[in-house]
Amino acid sequence: SRSRWTERQQKKNMINLFVLLQVIILLWSARCTAFVFFQQVGKSAELRKLKSQKLDLDEIAQNLKLEVYDLDEGIYGLSSKKKDYGIEVVRTEISTKPSLGLELIEMARGQDGQGLVLISDVSGNAAKDGRLCAGDTIVGIRSASGSRRLTALDYDLTVEGIAEVAQDNDEITIEVNRLVKRAEISVQYQSGTDSQQIKALAGENLRSLLIRSGAKVYDKKTRRFDQPYATGDCQGEGICGTCLVKVNEGAASLSPKDPTESLITKGRPVTWRAACRCVVGADNTPATINIDLTPQSQFSDELAPPVKSVLRNDE
Repeated sequence: SRSRWTERQQKKNMINLFVLLQVIILLWSARCTAFVFFQQVGKSAELRKLKSQKLDLDEIAQNLKLEVYDLDEGIYGLSSKKKDYGIEVVRTEISTKPSLGLELIEMARGQDGQGLVLISDVSGNAAKDGRLCAGDTIVGIRSASGSRRLTALDYDLTVEGIAEVAQDNDEITIEVNRLVKRAEISVQYQSGTDSQQIKALAGENLRSLLIRSGAKVYDKKTRRFDQPYATGDCQGEGICGTCLVKVNEGAASLSPKDPTESLITKGRPVTWRAACRCVVGADNTPATINIDLTPQSQFSDELAPPVKSVLRNDE
């Protein structure tokens, strides 16, 4: 009868619907949980509030600013809108089996796949070394098979990028940006009979800090590293080696020497640094740094013969 046919058809439709739902679940699981456990959590105040920081997820999102480094190449970075906060870079290695143990939340979505995704919870493998925390934003991922930039991507592209790089790898390296309160640094400097103390925030460039305070950073007779038969400075480009300082205290609070600074200071006292290549409070802990300005002025072999400055007229 027609009623029996209708009943059989309804049962058949229900079975087809059940099979379809199972396929959808399997596809979704294969996409999002084969290598990493992600979840877009609800925006409840309890989930958003961070235990380890004074800012919750909403406040972090509101205070992160996108910087364009190379528009053509699509290279972006993050900075802080608040002067007393800065960006800390954290890298950690995580096992992918059975899952990473990260929960993500999309705080903002723009055009062309751009967005802001924050870590909302850390567990399992991701929590083992204690380096990652809620509020971090993943900016890069690397494994033996490749790497991907993830800065300022939306949730879908972030998950897709991590899954692609993590595939068939037992371990990955994740790089995150973290919005942190900048520590206060005290910088004391001596130049001849002049001695001053200035306050700074972790992450500031030492040369810029000294110039803003009115310190005499240069001895214009200093022989340039990049042009040994000329004097004058490169105005902060980091290549002339004339903004030398002697570090008396707090050397551990300065950023390590990069290859260029190592060349500039080669053969000079280990306490000498190029101010333009130093970041104060590199470990973001309160500290006191004591320096002497222009230590090279005491040594005749550091000064060039009487040639005309390439940047300013001789007095």
